[in-house]
Amino acid sequence: MKVFKFIGFGFFYLKEVVVSNLRVAADIVTPQHLMKPEILEVDVSGLTPKQLFVASNLITMTPGTLSMDVVDDRLFIHCMYCVDKQEAEENLVENYVNRVRDVF
Repeated sequence: MKVFKFIGFGFFYLKEVVVSNLRVAADIVTPQHLMKPEILEVDVSGLTPKQLFVASNLITMTPGTLSMDVVDDRLFIHCMYCVDKQEAEENLVENYVNRVRDVF
């Protein structure tokens, strides 16, 4: 069962990287910059050190996001394209933290 979750996570992450690359590339070639940078605070309580390592590195390798620091079970992330801060934080928990918890 874990193998299927790992494969599903691989496809999810590949899609995220491609979409993020296209978003950053479009922002570079267009005169209208769509950046709205924000510092996000994501709850990572319950993750093992290995899971936290994997999640923070996957977030950093996705264009437009950068893991900054972990303080008291909170992961701080710089996001270049943030329309709604709360929605972005929930999205990161749902798509990265929970999936990493399930796979690793």
